[in-house]
Amino acid sequence: MRAGRLNARIEIQEEVITDDGMGGGSKNWRTIYSCWAEWRHGSMNERLQAMQLQSSIMHRVFIYCHHKVTAKNSILYNGNRYQIRAVVDVNNRHERLELLVEEGVAA
Repeated sequence: MRAGRLNARIEIQEEVITDDGMGGGSKNWRTIYSCWAEWRHGSMNERLQAMQLQSSIMHRVFIYCHHKVTAKNSILYNGNRYQIRAVVDVNNRHERLELLVEEGVAA
């Protein structure tokens, strides 16, 4: 991965539950890592769920390796949230990760 291909500034975020003091909590996202990434637009999917047509777009994102990134995280890019669906250590060298992310679904 060459530096010239790192065309997107992204934030890797993790879910945190903030206690509301009344036995419940609210879901928020906290940035754990910011980096430059190679963003590749991917395929579009349409599916019927609960008798409603839903569409989503899958993207491939490449970053230099960071051990905290998992499929439980999400990505914030240009004000939009993307759910991480898969994390692959490219060539098993712990140098870069390929993330399969989905747009258009609840994170």
